[in-house]
Amino acid sequence: MPSLPVTVLGFARWLLALLCLVSVNVQAAIEVGTLSGELNLGPHVELLEDVAREYGIEQLVSRGDALAWQASRQETLNFSFSSSAWWLRLRVVNGSSDEVRRLLELAMPLHDYLDAYVIDEQGEVVSQWRTGNRRDFDSRPIAHRTFVMPVHIPAGESREVFLRLDTHDGLYDATPLYLMSDAGFLAKAQRELMAFSLYFGALLALLIYNLLLYVSTRERSLLLYVAYLGSFFVLMFAARGFAFQYWWPTLPMFNNQMVPINIGIFAFMLAVFSNSFLSLSHHAPWSTRVLFAVAGLCLLSSLPALLGHYAPVFRLMIPAAIVLSCLLLGVAFWRSLRGDTLARIYLVAWGVLLVGVALYFLRVAGILPYNIVTEYAVQVGSGIEFLLLSLGLAWKINQFKNEKLAAERATIELQRSLNQRLEDQVQQRTRELERANRQLTILARTDPLTGLLNRRQFHELVDQELQRRRRSGQPLLFAVMDIDDFKLYNDTYGHQAGDEVLMRVATLLLDHFRRAGDRLFRLGGEEFGLLLEVDSLQAGKQLLERYREALQGLAIPHEASRHGVITASFGLVACQGCEAVRDVQALYHLADKAMYEAKASDRNRVVTCSLLSET
Repeated sequence: MPSLPVTVLGFARWLLALLCLVSVNVQAAIEVGTLSGELNLGPHVELLEDVAREYGIEQLVSRGDALAWQASRQETLNFSFSSSAWWLRLRVVNGSSDEVRRLLELAMPLHDYLDAYVIDEQGEVVSQWRTGNRRDFDSRPIAHRTFVMPVHIPAGESREVFLRLDTHDGLYDATPLYLMSDAGFLAKAQRELMAFSLYFGALLALLIYNLLLYVSTRERSLLLYVAYLGSFFVLMFAARGFAFQYWWPTLPMFNNQMVPINIGIFAFMLAVFSNSFLSLSHHAPWSTRVLFAVAGLCLLSSLPALLGHYAPVFRLMIPAAIVLSCLLLGVAFWRSLRGDTLARIYLVAWGVLLVGVALYFLRVAGILPYNIVTEYAVQVGSGIEFLLLSLGLAWKINQFKNEKLAAERATIELQRSLNQRLEDQVQQRTRELERANRQLTILARTDPLTGLLNRRQFHELVDQELQRRRRSGQPLLFAVMDIDDFKLYNDTYGHQAGDEVLMRVATLLLDHFRRAGDRLFRLGGEEFGLLLEVDSLQAGKQLLERYREALQGLAIPHEASRHGVITASFGLVACQGCEAVRDVQALYHLADKAMYEAKASDRNRVVTCSLLSET
């Protein structure tokens, strides 16, 4: 029978083994030897709140599970507003026969302070990093917009990973945490880079396009749109970590200041642009004063960030932004009920964006969880919103142009009426009447929408050319062009958009056919006539092919067309001496027939009809 000390010693060893087993079960190890994709670590880590910021890695390793570690039940860790530091712990094991490297990603680019430690089975620190958004970018072990740390696990061994998260003044953002292989990280990084490249590229293209429009038109609304879009572009570029990586990697303090400051600028530019877009100073002066007051509060609430205070910024900015959003939606809804088309466009556009912004701020406040919807809602909403607003601005400018044209026509008509009644009066009135008559003559010759020669001029000028070519024996080339599926375009996008297409087609015609003998006509609807000053059928076809490719290159969207964009079909007739063509109508009939052959051959092509004599 064993002695009592021996029995007690055996029992103590058994109890110690049992406690170790329980300790191991508290934190289940994650098998990473066969991990190929990406693993969300949110539900797998343990959390320790360090209220007094008193723990160091030595204490955590030596005291083990004696501390108040708690299992995380969150898909994405979110501490919201907290004055504590937080420790995260996980254990990984490599059951394979080869050493593996796994990448641990904290996918929140705006996290202030991050200290990471890798502990081996003997309790020694084998790797450690001190990084974060408030430290220089080169403190990161892997150059990436988020925080990526390599963890090496030898074959058959395990490693324990500790992460210490801390903030400058108590504002945590949602903290997604992933573990993945090199191949998994590369695939994820490529997907994100492609998505963000398309997103920022689209915003930049819209910005440059509208800036060029402003330079050519001097329309103030376009400049305000560019200013607003520019502030939003910088905000998103900084918030997603790209600005710190590429623009100012050695200025962490400036990088942190830029995010809240740009939010304030963004809110103020939103108010300025909205006031101009909706003409609120004219329709509702009271709303303008309230709008600028709330926007000014958003801008002022961002200023404490210049002194290093960030949590108070968002405590003030979030409710101010909600009030501003509700105000804009309310005013746009009110103007929409009064039949304002621009307000309806604005309501849809900004409604989409504000839903995305609201989801993002509610995630920051910890009310909503982190997921793909709340993370990328701002990007999706803003992309749709900026596109719709750009179209709205184009509609607004075109509306002003049409109103101006209508006013000019009314003025001309009034002048004509006055001249008819006062043609017996003084010579000054007579000269005014003659001037008005000359203007009317010009209008009678041209199509008012496109500025091209009208059908009446087509009959007169082409008839003259036929007679001249009969006398000289020179070849004559005439083409009919018809925009493909134009009725479907009007049905899909509306007649206003159809008129814009006709004007762009006419402008492109004037750019391509500049010879002294070239004549361009709008024959009616979407049909155009082209009298070409060339000597051969091949030369004429080359000119039409270049124009056809240029028209297709405009890439004007046309969902109802089989080509997806606006295209045209051409029928080209060439005759020499024109003896085979008795009159203008016969010439038009031949070209029109060739054009319909192009329509029947899948459209977007040039079909020729040669009556040239072969020698």
